[in-house]
Amino acid sequence: MKAWRRNGAAFEPCESLPLTDRGFRYGMAVFESLRVTDGEAEFFERHLSRLVQACAEREITVEESALAAAEDLLREDGSSGFARLYVTAGDGGPAATAEQARILVFIEPRTPPDPEDAWEIGLHDESYHPVFGGLKTANYWFNCDALAHARRRGLDETLLFNDRAELASACMANVFLLCGERLCTPPRSSGARGGVIREWVIARRRVEERRLRREDVVNAEEIFLTNSWIGVMPVATVEGRPLGPRSVGPKLAAELANRRQW
Repeated sequence: MKAWRRNGAAFEPCESLPLTDRGFRYGMAVFESLRVTDGEAEFFERHLSRLVQACAEREITVEESALAAAEDLLREDGSSGFARLYVTAGDGGPAATAEQARILVFIEPRTPPDPEDAWEIGLHDESYHPVFGGLKTANYWFNCDALAHARRRGLDETLLFNDRAELASACMANVFLLCGERLCTPPRSSGARGGVIREWVIARRRVEERRLRREDVVNAEEIFLTNSWIGVMPVATVEGRPLGPRSVGPKLAAELANRRQW
């Protein structure tokens, strides 16, 4: 993994965070994940816009130009893989204002998923309590634990439901269901994350954002997951139940692979 930290004027290589950082101590950080190919960060402007919005929502003071400089950093590095752009609340007490934010970038090599893949997923039993309406923060322990449970069962992912029994998302991805002729996805109020690929799908298909429940998942004709690394990932089975012919997900996956632009 390669990592850099903004020193106020430029990015410099780093290997750690100080123990005083509230991103480490309390999970007070927001981030965006990016797929990078030969230094080109896909949909960077969209990710940047979402990160700026997240900082504003959590009252973290940060200059947009400092965040935007990460694109040049990744381009100059020229690597391919999975990258994240983090903004932490910096040092201070739990209730202090976030006026000295830290900006960090890392990239790690990963092999992209096979475009012909289709995942097997499950349904997680424990209620999910999304932080700040599904905002992408460093509080990911629940998601990681649920994913670990799924992997021990031989599954690729699992779906999470909030304490109102509403579908929120997968552990590391957003989710779309084809119910009859309607393509549906949970709203952010249910815990869905404001993902760039989620918005890419919504921009290209008629999608109904509404509250969904287990019966909607069980009765769905088709399901696919989205995030910036996997793109659009069709689902083959839910709790071992094979889904019907997959059409919408594979078509969108092909469109995304061919365009990789808004």
